[in-house]
Amino acid sequence: MTGNRVICVDIGSTYTKGAIFRLAEDRFVVEARAVTPTTVDYLPDGFFTVVQQLSPGADWHNLTAADAPCPVYFSSSAKGGLKVAVVGLVPEMSLQIARLAAFSAGARICASYPYRLTRSCISSIEKAQPDILLLCGGTDGGNERYVTENAQALAASDFNGTIVYAGNNAAVDRVSDLLADRELVICENLMPDFGRLNIEPVREAIRRVFLDRIVSGKGLDRLVAAFATQPLPTPLAVLNLVRVVGENIEGWQNFALIDMGGATTDFYSFADAYNPDSGTIMKGIVEPKLKRTVEGDLGMRVSAESTFETGEAYLAAVSDFSTEQMAALKNYVLGLTTNTGHLPANAIEKYYDSLLAGACIYHSLMRHAGSIEEVFTAKGRVWAQTGKDLRRVSRIVGTGGYLAAMAREGAAVAIHDRAVLPTEKTPLLPEKFIYLTDNDYILPLLGNLAEKFPRQCALTAVSSLTVTQHYEVKEPCQREFIKA
Repeated sequence: MTGNRVICVDIGSTYTKGAIFRLAEDRFVVEARAVTPTTVDYLPDGFFTVVQQLSPGADWHNLTAADAPCPVYFSSSAKGGLKVAVVGLVPEMSLQIARLAAFSAGARICASYPYRLTRSCISSIEKAQPDILLLCGGTDGGNERYVTENAQALAASDFNGTIVYAGNNAAVDRVSDLLADRELVICENLMPDFGRLNIEPVREAIRRVFLDRIVSGKGLDRLVAAFATQPLPTPLAVLNLVRVVGENIEGWQNFALIDMGGATTDFYSFADAYNPDSGTIMKGIVEPKLKRTVEGDLGMRVSAESTFETGEAYLAAVSDFSTEQMAALKNYVLGLTTNTGHLPANAIEKYYDSLLAGACIYHSLMRHAGSIEEVFTAKGRVWAQTGKDLRRVSRIVGTGGYLAAMAREGAAVAIHDRAVLPTEKTPLLPEKFIYLTDNDYILPLLGNLAEKFPRQCALTAVSSLTVTQHYEVKEPCQREFIKA
């Protein structure tokens, strides 16, 4: 790394951010930061504005990697990021694994379909036009019927995106024939044997499609050609950072991170998913220690209207607003969708933003976490777990524009408010945790360096965080047969 310096840029849906990092001994030091509104019509314009601010002595528009004063790495989630539809077989098995694989590749899942694709399913896929459709189902040598019928339905559809097949290997030839005139990528089976996950080949396939198709479609190929580096989907960069922190820093083996943006809220966890000695039984797959979910209907600006719609019950419960006050909040939200760069102008608008952030956090947490329920078997009553157990999460980090710059206590309160709305099953939520904030807003930028400098990035990330609150739930999820 020339001169021990590197520039990292993240092109978000609302803002493009950048920083110069200098490697000093075992960690990076931030030497300069810059931010500008994302130029949605041509993404490189905002990129060059940022790097020019960071290093004004160079003519960045006309530089190449060989001429640049330091290496440049960048990521992007602009224009909604990488949109993926998932088609699986059993909801709690192949479909869930496919969702995990897509999320871990940095994708945003726009729809998921179990079993057979109906005419209604095909119509919704054609309307959404995802960048990638992930088709899977069946163990190797097992059921071929559903994947071949679904391939046939896709062959007759007007969907024109890339199809990634990662299902039963016995059906590969038939699927290939049916989709011969489509852009088809064949991968190893996501679940070659019952209960055994094989996610990495699909992750890599989605990454290649992102580079080959998405990058050129958003003007990022200009940057790839200039700086001889490939961009990362922003969620993948953050996922890499979460992984290296959990693997390298003592005391961070069970933590979570919330990345709240204008369009989506991403929830990451590096935590033990299931304790086999807890006295519970596991329904479905045991989820990986490193997990990401993304909520496309939860965001502070681009997705503000859908945040209000999804979180209306939560918003009403925590605010105790009257009908007139809820209407005023809704009017504020509608204004945000047309003016995504708006910043709160007064105390009431700041409160509105805090409520929206709370809804984003609450619902993304509830969707990420697993749950337990009481079931009765031939051997008597037992507790059954579905999804991931977050009770041992001891640290939660907030990043993204709002959480990094404005929110402090309110975010932790939203995590704490587990009993605001009734649930059919008992959610497995954090019970005793420290809430920390990324005040300098460098975590997504550090994610660009995580693979090359894992320990340095991990140390930099942890040392940059500010402890905001300590929380302990007064009524933790304690049930008979369960050891917390």
